[in-house]
This record gives sequence, structure tokens and C-alpha cells, in this order.
Amino acid sequence: MGYNEGETIYVLQHNGSIIRLRKIRPEYDATDKMRALEYVAHHAAKGEIVSGLLYAGPNPEDLHAHLNTVRAPFNKLGEKVCPGAGMLEKINAALR
Repeated sequence: MGYNEGETIYVLQHNGSIIRLRKIRPEYDATDKMRALEYVAHHAAKGEIVSGLLYAGPNPEDLHAHLNTVRAPFNKLGEKVCPGAGMLEKINAALR
């Protein structure tokens, strides 16, 4: 679903409710953290959900490095993704 910068669209949800999405304008400054928080709060008070790049810190880090993820796509990992039924049972038991 595409819509223009600065535009608000109404999206009908499966339960009949409607959400309003507002895309940020091109002149929006995504480097100002406090302004980003104010922007989100201002539009939330009007019942809108803002979309787009809202904040980018001064020293961005690669997300994969930050999360320590593997370089290979999941669909190429095969059995490495699943530790086996026994280990999954231990994990689930620990979470009960």
C-alpha cells in the first residue's frame, strides 16, 4: 500500500476498526531524538500512527552485528536451526 509523504490514510482492520497512518514529510529531521518522540506523541494524541524513518542515531550499528545473528539465510541453515526434540522439550520445560 503506497501513499505520499505527509499524507494520512485510513486502513480498515479485520475487526472493523480503522487505523490512521501518517507518513512523515520529506523535510522531517530524523536525527533529532527529542523531536521524534514529540512527533510520535503529537500524532498519537490525534489517533494517528506515524510511519517512515522516525529516528536514526549518530552512530548507527549494523543490526546483524548488534544481534549477533548468522550470515546465512535461515532457509539455508537446515538442521542447525532446530536443536532437536529433546532439547526443545528442555527449553519448553524451563519456560513453564
